[in-house]
Amino acid sequence: MIFVLLLLLLTETGCSMRKSPAEEVPTVSSEEKLADEARLELYELEASDTAVFLEYFEKNGDMRLMSVDNGRTYTISTNELTTFHDKYDKVSVPELFEPGMIVDVDISVHSRMLKSIEQSKDSFVKRDVAGFDLNINRGIFRLSDGTNLRITDKTAVIKDGKLVDASDISESDTVTLNGMDHDLYSVVIMSGYGHLRIRGAEFFQGGWIQIAGIFKPVSEDMLLDVPEGEYDMSVSYKGRGGTKHVVVNRGKETVVDVSDLKGDLIKKGQIIFQIRPLDAAPEVKIDGKAVDYMEPVELEYGVYLLEISAEGFTPLRERISVGSEVANIEIQLEQKDPTKASPSGNVAKKSTSGNSTSQNKVTPTAAPLAPTQSPTTAPIPGVPGRSSSSSTWSSSSSSGSSSSTSSSSSSSSSSSSTADIPVSLNSAATIVHGSWIYIDAPEKAEVYFDGIYKGIVPCSFVKETGTHVITLRRDGYETRTFTVTIDSSAENETYSFSDLQQKQ
Repeated sequence: MIFVLLLLLLTETGCSMRKSPAEEVPTVSSEEKLADEARLELYELEASDTAVFLEYFEKNGDMRLMSVDNGRTYTISTNELTTFHDKYDKVSVPELFEPGMIVDVDISVHSRMLKSIEQSKDSFVKRDVAGFDLNINRGIFRLSDGTNLRITDKTAVIKDGKLVDASDISESDTVTLNGMDHDLYSVVIMSGYGHLRIRGAEFFQGGWIQIAGIFKPVSEDMLLDVPEGEYDMSVSYKGRGGTKHVVVNRGKETVVDVSDLKGDLIKKGQIIFQIRPLDAAPEVKIDGKAVDYMEPVELEYGVYLLEISAEGFTPLRERISVGSEVANIEIQLEQKDPTKASPSGNVAKKSTSGNSTSQNKVTPTAAPLAPTQSPTTAPIPGVPGRSSSSSTWSSSSSSGSSSSTSSSSSSSSSSSSTADIPVSLNSAATIVHGSWIYIDAPEKAEVYFDGIYKGIVPCSFVKETGTHVITLRRDGYETRTFTVTIDSSAENETYSFSDLQQKQ
């Protein structure tokens, strides 16, 4: 009995020492330990990037950036721990970061929080850049001093705070450039252009129109791309015409009716020359005829070819427009460098000032030279079938980026029946006879080539080499302008532009 009682007691004690499943200590595997360590490293992981600063959202503290490596845009958050510095390591604030600025950033990968941002020390900034040449096809952005910068499809082009196509850059724009070495990472369009529609120009067909240094032969229903600002626009034909004050707003279309300038009397204006140095003894010709520049020169309203030559000085040759009663023309001749060949074109420095009795003035401005005779056109019956290089332009509404591709296409016929061959007004441009430019898209848009109406898409016109401006317009839609560079090959060229955006 005693033995049985002891056995029962030992059994109960053993049961009371055994732990319940809920009280058992879990065993941690080596795999789980590694996962915990990885999570800890991820929390502390930082990413670095060189990017283009696009926008700061003051309301929530977010920043929008575009990586210079791949051109992708992303939004990152800031907090009270984020540090801001300029390129000289001085503490800054987010409001001082400008769109287009090149920045170096450190980001917390886990929290997607911006830890630090500073303007890149290796970056350059060129402000108020004007008078540049742009060749998008070759990726060359040439400054007026001859410096070549490289522009690519990853270059951010910013206009009014938004990303736009590189083709939206007009050579009449004033821009701010940001980049490193010879690479452009951003182009910020500071001042742009508007669209000037000319009405009532039927009487002046064969004459000239001049505004903002732009000389164009008058054609019916013209649409000119003009830098924003205020100008005196002159229109003339065989002594008749006049001047109108025009205000051009960026991205807007301004309509000017010139029908009231035709008049019934032939108008004349006087030009008063002031040529320096005084002892240069130059010979002055207007439309090939020598004039006495020591006295006021009276001319009918119109456009004339001015030529000035003097021994030991660089010759001047350019167009001037007469569209007011009186004006002064000041010209500073430049001495020739005997060690260098004489450069072509006009290199003289000029300024103009109107007479005190009139605000109108004759503005001698560098412009493409035209033949001395009136511009003419020659109809070409029919259009040959195309076998050409094709350029397709497209843009994304979300980012404004664009791309261009080339391919070959062929067709046995064209929808265009006739076309005109204009006399080239650009001394560097050449008509490529037998070759054509085709515009395939967007359909129903009006096409203007250097301001001259060409038809409704789809349309075609003769190929002309050089850099040109193609403007697309349609009622109810935003007008868009593209700068294209056309080579001298005998191949046709086809352009398909992205759809126009409806006006809001």
